[in-house]
Amino acid sequence: MPGLSHDTRLRWIDDLRIRLHSSRNAVEFSAGNRTVLTDPPGAALPDLFRKPTTMAEAAAELNRRMAGREARMEATFGIMMLYCAGLLVDDADGTPPRISNRSEFWDGGQVHVAMLNDRQRTEGFLAAIRETVRPGDVVVDLGTGTGVLAIAAAQAGAARVYAVEATGIGKLAEANFRANGLQDRVTLVPGWSMDVDLPERADVLVCELIGNDLFDEGIIRITADARARFLKPDARTVPRRMNVFALPVTVPDRMIRRYMFTPEVLEAWRSWYGIDFGALARSAPSSLSFTISPSQLRDCALADPVLVATTDLHAEHGSPLAADREFVASEPGRLNGVMIHFELELAPGIRLSTHPDEVDRRCSWAHRVWVLPEPLPLEAGARYRLTWSHRVANQPDGARVFPAGRGRGGRAVSVTGGRP
Repeated sequence: MPGLSHDTRLRWIDDLRIRLHSSRNAVEFSAGNRTVLTDPPGAALPDLFRKPTTMAEAAAELNRRMAGREARMEATFGIMMLYCAGLLVDDADGTPPRISNRSEFWDGGQVHVAMLNDRQRTEGFLAAIRETVRPGDVVVDLGTGTGVLAIAAAQAGAARVYAVEATGIGKLAEANFRANGLQDRVTLVPGWSMDVDLPERADVLVCELIGNDLFDEGIIRITADARARFLKPDARTVPRRMNVFALPVTVPDRMIRRYMFTPEVLEAWRSWYGIDFGALARSAPSSLSFTISPSQLRDCALADPVLVATTDLHAEHGSPLAADREFVASEPGRLNGVMIHFELELAPGIRLSTHPDEVDRRCSWAHRVWVLPEPLPLEAGARYRLTWSHRVANQPDGARVFPAGRGRGGRAVSVTGGRP
């Protein structure tokens, strides 16, 4: 697949559909099951590639149309995402990039579009890389994806960057290295990080293997392997530290009803299908959880976040993935759920939190909410006990809240057999 360069001539695919979302202040480009939403500067793109246009010509036209540097960067970023999604194609061969269109695969364009559209996430990592990487450093970027963080490391002065990527998106990353004139300093290393070797030890490890659940992409195990085989003894890491919090919240009933056999839902199904579903009302789960965008619970917190786990990526091991804590209610209210979210210390003075009140609607992470079996009325200033466990042997996942004084009353619990 030819890479993007100043001479690459791009055009829209034949079945492209374009819609303006006035309520979201965005432009939607789609074809089949591929969809890309762009910022307002994306409105300049539809007529830009109606006929084959080189990247150099497109850049000149954007400079003519847009006065602000940020707007031009947004539009250029939109072009890259549309190309990654296969909606813009190279006119020389007329085929979109050979990546999966299924969002559940890491070589699928959709997941990378979502992450790059999450400016808080991406700009936080870019700022941390600029703070951490020193001129002449050797950097290794695990799971480089589209290569954005590897490119940032080179731009920050790294002499060499090894961009490790096991999936097909790595070919696009390699094209991005060439498009940014960095092919002599950034090297794509195909494969899973635990299966590859590097020719030298690195000064900096960049590892953005962070899923909706902080640990579900194996970041602890993978960084431990990287420390042992890839890094110098005094190497720096991005991120440096990761904290997991449990947040007592009031979950709107309308959200919970989507996942429960309520009388209203059962009656609706009976009227639709002519079948009595009453037996389902007696099978309510003892532990209900679901994942949502953190921003959907903005202004729903009833207490400060409760720290339940911390992991220092300079250390060999993280803390146990179970906790028993006390907290003080800051607001009176009806406590019926606990959201699990995290905070990343990316570099000194640079942090990234997924607390519902700190993210915007573009947050690309979705977090788990545990619904309590029975709502608990909270009184401001009163103390309560919260327990949490995650993938601990012989112990169910979940979070619970009780009035303080029941059980161990806030002492941390160290549980062996947990797995990140």
